[in-house]
Amino acid sequence: MKRRLACFFDRFHLFSLGTYFLCGLILISCSGEQGNWTAAQQEDRYIYGVWQSATAKKAEQLMLEMAENIKNTSAAGEESSTTEGILQTTVSPASLLPSNGELLGWVQSGVPSTYQGKTLYRDRATSPDLYYAYGFERQAEVEYETPRFGSKPLILLEIFDMGTPENAFGIYNFHTYPQMKFEWVGAKALLSGGYLRFAKGKYFVQIEGYEFATGIREGMIVLAKAIAAQIKDPSPEPRILTLLPTNKKVHGSTKLFRSNWALRQIYSTLPADVPQLTEAALGISALYKNKTDSINWMDAQIVYIIRFPDTAAAKTAYTHYRDAVYALMKGAAGFEKRTDGAILINEPSAP
Repeated sequence: MKRRLACFFDRFHLFSLGTYFLCGLILISCSGEQGNWTAAQQEDRYIYGVWQSATAKKAEQLMLEMAENIKNTSAAGEESSTTEGILQTTVSPASLLPSNGELLGWVQSGVPSTYQGKTLYRDRATSPDLYYAYGFERQAEVEYETPRFGSKPLILLEIFDMGTPENAFGIYNFHTYPQMKFEWVGAKALLSGGYLRFAKGKYFVQIEGYEFATGIREGMIVLAKAIAAQIKDPSPEPRILTLLPTNKKVHGSTKLFRSNWALRQIYSTLPADVPQLTEAALGISALYKNKTDSINWMDAQIVYIIRFPDTAAAKTAYTHYRDAVYALMKGAAGFEKRTDGAILINEPSAP
């Protein structure tokens, strides 16, 4: 069976924000200098920052907006839980597989199979690491066929229970990219490279067409609509997303990650040192245009926010990160270590 996991995307000067945001800087150049700027700060239980910014000034603008968003959220006591409400649909993935009478000529070509826990894909040459990185719990799959195309397996349907809506959102958005094509199936579904994928509630659904044909694509959409209709929860939108800046955000670039491994699968040219996520941490990121009128989303800066379980955990992770940056920059021309916390460095450009 053909399987592809698309990995893409490669690629402060801070002033005080009232009495709330007292920022310090690691300065190695003026804010207008073109370069490959990294910025970071810690506040409350968050670490937030920018990678691959064209100038320190652009990084500064994004940092100030995130600081204000975090300030308002902390003051209101919002975004406090790691899950997003009470789920209405909690049945097993096998229970969501459409039966033969629902699908306008498409029927199951065999008996459904299931995986649970650490058994995922043990019988095939497909890595399960991505699913484990996003909290995989259980899966059910079955192939479909139709007499119109010779009664042979043509569609593979997989339904994953990812445990939480955040995890389902994360693995779905791992596959999304700017300028992608969507199909409304009761949720926004991504159609790309022979696959249809969507997330709803705590479920991630992946449908693969083995051949390119209009009738097969139509069958994939019929399947997706039948599944989405059974899931009573909405498509997941974690509240932490509201902390990201809105201006110049590249549509389709939002990502969620729970580990540094997943983060580096998303972005392959990050700096050598980045904040280290603990087991209970949750990170989000997105691309932002370096130029307002640019249509080249490959040349974009990466903005991220990592939420830790509490302020102490965030402080510890940030201190380790800052110390690693200090050690890396020691002896660099123009490097100045400040005592009040924030990071601003001009990284060597990615190859």
